[in-house]
Amino acid sequence: MPDISHPVYFIRLARSIDRTLNDLPDAEHLRQGDDISPAIQSLVGDIAHYLIEISEELATSNRHEVEIPSAYSHAERFGTAALTRCAAPLGTALAHLGQVIERLGFLHENIRHSSTKRTPAPDDVRHVLQEHLDHTGTALRTAAQHLRGHAAQLSHPPSRSAMTAPSHPTAPTAAPHATRGR
Repeated sequence: MPDISHPVYFIRLARSIDRTLNDLPDAEHLRQGDDISPAIQSLVGDIAHYLIEISEELATSNRHEVEIPSAYSHAERFGTAALTRCAAPLGTALAHLGQVIERLGFLHENIRHSSTKRTPAPDDVRHVLQEHLDHTGTALRTAAQHLRGHAAQLSHPPSRSAMTAPSHPTAPTAAPHATRGR
C-alpha cells in the first residue's frame, strides 16, 4: 500500500502518468496507414490501472475508518482525498479514448485493406481522432499537475504559526484613538 501522506508517492504517480502521456499516438500515423490501436489499448490499460489504484486507496481508507476510526491520520485522509481528485481527469481521458476506439472501429469496418498496406484514413476522420487524442493528453496533464501540486503542498507543510492560528478570522484588537494634529 502506498504511503499516501508523503510527496514521493504523488511525484512517482505523476511521472508514471507522464510516461503514459508520452505514449499517446498521433493521428498523423494514420496518414501513413499505421495502426494506432495497440497504443490505444496500452493507454486504456495504464489509465484504468491508475483509476483502480485510486479507487482501491479510497476503499481501503474508508474500510480502515470504519474498522479502526483512528487508523488514518488527517494527512492520510487528506492524501486520499487529493488522490481522488485525479479520478475525474483520468476518467475524461478514458472517455476520449473511448471515442478514439469507436472511430478506429469505423475505419476498420469501412476502409479497405490491401494485402500490402493499410489504406490511409480520410482527413476528416483523422482530424476528429486528433481532437480526441489532444483532449486525452490535456486530461492526463491535468491529473499529473494536480499530483505535483499536492506533492508540493506536502513538501512545504504549513508553518507553526499557521497551524496554531484560529480556523476562523478574528476581529483585530481596537487600536487606541490617536489624536489628530491640526
